[in-house]
Amino acid sequence: MQIFSAMRRKMSSVCVLSKIPNVMPRRGANNRLMKKLLRFCLLLLVTAGIFVIGTGFSPASAPLYDEYVYLGGQPVGIAVRAGGLIVTGTSPVPTENGEVYPLGGADVARGDIITAIDGESCGSLYAFREKIGDVKGDVTLTVRRGDKVFDLKVTPVKEAASGKKRLGLVLKEDVGGIGTMTFTTEENAYAALGHAISDVETGLKEQLKDGNVYNVVVEGVTKGTDGAAGGLQARINRLGKPVGRNLENTDIGIYGEYFGGRGEKIRVAGKGEARTGRAQIVTTILGDTPKAYDIDIVKSVTQSKRDEKGLVIRVRDEELLEKTGGIVQGMSGSPIVQNGVLVGAVTHVFLSDPTRGYGVHARFMLEKADETAKLFGDTGEKETERRMEAA
Repeated sequence: MQIFSAMRRKMSSVCVLSKIPNVMPRRGANNRLMKKLLRFCLLLLVTAGIFVIGTGFSPASAPLYDEYVYLGGQPVGIAVRAGGLIVTGTSPVPTENGEVYPLGGADVARGDIITAIDGESCGSLYAFREKIGDVKGDVTLTVRRGDKVFDLKVTPVKEAASGKKRLGLVLKEDVGGIGTMTFTTEENAYAALGHAISDVETGLKEQLKDGNVYNVVVEGVTKGTDGAAGGLQARINRLGKPVGRNLENTDIGIYGEYFGGRGEKIRVAGKGEARTGRAQIVTTILGDTPKAYDIDIVKSVTQSKRDEKGLVIRVRDEELLEKTGGIVQGMSGSPIVQNGVLVGAVTHVFLSDPTRGYGVHARFMLEKADETAKLFGDTGEKETERRMEAA
């Protein structure tokens, strides 16, 4: 009412100024003129409102994010390294005098990373065994444990069967697994998984960055049940040519440079665009061809900081429920599409209910992919070729 009254007083002054000078209208004529002007102004307001509604122009309906990527959904094999050989344990060495633990009480623990032998870097199990096998006397191992780096002098012993020197260290070169590609970008960056890779044997996570990505074929599925997560069954052919190299291992996925083909171009949802309601996940449960399956987004949290649990989803697709029980391991990274827009990626499954899971907002993943693209150099493919030759 107050606004309307103020508007009326202002309009009255305009009416007076618009009249012919030196002619004072009668009170009745002045009232009729005022009513006509008010009706005219109200008509203008209503017309403007119809125009806004009719054209659909509003901040809520305008695109919030004008960024595009190439849709993923294909399964990938991931092998990440820690910049050395990962210690997973120790074992006795069978010698002519019985089993011996060469390390004794040496300060070596599960999760340590052996980066060098006698000052020479070692990145493969083959190189390590060859170096130790023919050594005479002691060797010095350079060990990284968290942020600490130290040298450790140890004495290998001769294995009875092979006649080669051994240390009794149980080592591995990398940590591998199956996941799903979320998207690739115009700059050939890729985003996958939607969460970090960690080593269940050692607990390593931040140290796992460098590595390769391979194409895989899904051969089967272990169906998920309440209390037990299922999983995709596939094998990584690490002797084949990688389709990418990994550079970043973060809480919202892994990122690197991609050398493979591109999928369908799709817009990425901006902040607040993901809504509760019908959507689809794009994933692969057999072979290597992605397919869309119906889900519901039951919760969408509008976040300002990157987090892997910004969406809660529920699988409603009968085919997917029949074949997998819902969300299974290996689906991490599967794109979530709503109304033709990429809104997120699958990250976790609820162990108590495999039909439900979490997702990360896609815009966070795109921001990180763009950051990763700045790390690219002209050595990407050369580095991949070097690794293949070393393997």
